[in-house]
Amino acid sequence: MELVKLQPKPTIFFKSLLEFNLTNMVSILAFDSRSIAILLSPGNEEFFEDKVPVIYKNRILKKNQIRSSNKPLKYFYRTSIDNALRNNQIRAVQQMIDFIVKYQNNYVSSFIFTKNFSMLMTRGVAVAKLFDSCVFTYNFDFD
Repeated sequence: MELVKLQPKPTIFFKSLLEFNLTNMVSILAFDSRSIAILLSPGNEEFFEDKVPVIYKNRILKKNQIRSSNKPLKYFYRTSIDNALRNNQIRAVQQMIDFIVKYQNNYVSSFIFTKNFSMLMTRGVAVAKLFDSCVFTYNFDFD
């Protein structure tokens, strides 16, 4: 938490880096509610970009695979919300949902919730804002 506060510009925490296998520090620090609260606070609003999402699915290599074999490598996908749920950080999950509703308010963000939505509801996370947002709705015009 102190490391996050000491940074003059927290853009390093929001960008996807090759060194982190194209994940960002929000996904890595999702196990700590206090770090997420500082990173996603309105004080960092100037560093959020509309074109670059902060919360998304990260590709993670499955364990016990030999890279030199002829078989293709197998991956699974996990979001920072999944990481926070695994560590029982309900407050961090709520903060990320509030962030998605405010800054990633798009139907594309609904794919973040394809496998974890029932777990959100059983853990008592408030999801009413998601239903009121554009995450699960898409309006289109037709003649």
